[in-house]
Amino acid sequence: MHTPSQQPVPPAAQSAVSRRAMHYPDFRILWFTTGLVAGGIWFQQVTLGWLAYDLTRDALHTAGVVGVRTLPLLLSPITGVIADRVDRRKLLLVDQVLVTVLVFAFALVLLNDLQQLWHLYVFALVFGTLWAANNPVRQVLIANTVPREALMNATAMISMSFNLMRALGPAIGGFVIAFFGPGINFLIQGVLFLLALLVLTRMRTPYYTADRAHARESSPLQNLKEGFVRVITEPTTRITTLMTFGLSLTMLAMVFNQLPVYTAEILNNDDGSQLGLLLMAMGLGGFLGTALIAAFTSTRRKGVLASAAFALSAVTVVILSQVATLWLAMLALLLQQMFVQVVMTTNMTIVHSMTPDDLRGRVIGVYQMEIGLMPFWGLVGGALSRAYGVDNAFLIAGITGLAIIAIGSVAFPRYRRLQF
Repeated sequence: MHTPSQQPVPPAAQSAVSRRAMHYPDFRILWFTTGLVAGGIWFQQVTLGWLAYDLTRDALHTAGVVGVRTLPLLLSPITGVIADRVDRRKLLLVDQVLVTVLVFAFALVLLNDLQQLWHLYVFALVFGTLWAANNPVRQVLIANTVPREALMNATAMISMSFNLMRALGPAIGGFVIAFFGPGINFLIQGVLFLLALLVLTRMRTPYYTADRAHARESSPLQNLKEGFVRVITEPTTRITTLMTFGLSLTMLAMVFNQLPVYTAEILNNDDGSQLGLLLMAMGLGGFLGTALIAAFTSTRRKGVLASAAFALSAVTVVILSQVATLWLAMLALLLQQMFVQVVMTTNMTIVHSMTPDDLRGRVIGVYQMEIGLMPFWGLVGGALSRAYGVDNAFLIAGITGLAIIAIGSVAFPRYRRLQF
């Protein structure tokens, strides 16, 4: 097994940092297939939300269908255990096969106009279960395709790939819904997933250093416990995880799940095209945020950077709650997601860098439970939207986010002072 050098890159070698990770061919495959998968994901996101709202005209069901897809990510610690016990590359390949088959099957349901509300819930749940393995394993594999000194750049580049598709996918997906229908939308998703599968077969993991036999010496339950213990007892990982949870539950869950409602009720758009534009703005903002991180890898005061970005993200949600025109909403969402991705990319890099490869799958699995918790807070957003209007729901989300970062800065000064 090849063991890469763990020596840091000297300052003189920091030139062209935004492209450093792309020098490694296996990372390029991971990056490219992440873009293909992300394209399918964002096509699906806009379609599922719109299908739910079109069938029910109900904010709670819209949040429910979108949220159910992320609910199985509560099981990501179990996926992490598996990722530390088996070949991570093969695990991703098997999962990608199942995802591809599922999406093509659901496309047939839609093309034959057989869809009912329960179909949406079942598809979202099954897809979410498969995604609960796919996404964490992709994150874990970042550190297995580049050396440690390229890790932050690689993490940012993966996020850039995801967010580039997030910018393009929803806009294209919204117009595909309007002109060709959701069935064709899902058919395109299937093609993207299939292409990702074919390319992924060529990837190897030259920087894989974990000893799978060591994990297998203990029971899966003991492995699971070790992951939680690591997150709880390692101070930097614990604080970073808590701040990420706070960001996801307010700045992402309460806003994202209610965008179809915001589009219909505040922007008065009924055909889904403006929803795609809003999601495109969010994706572009996320892309810009990760591009900034990739370009300024050497920034040391990462705690200050992440804390400031958290607060600014909350401010932009408050602004969003007060606007009712498309271009202002797009601008607010672009800035909001730019700040969100600065926080998320920085935090993921910190967790990666603090975690030994033997525990990486389990720690990332625990860390990504925040995505699985989003449906619960999304339902809170749906209930607030139904009771007080979606604009007031966004206002509450923004104020809550400001409260979280204010309390967190006082309670966890270690996070704000973090230099890495």
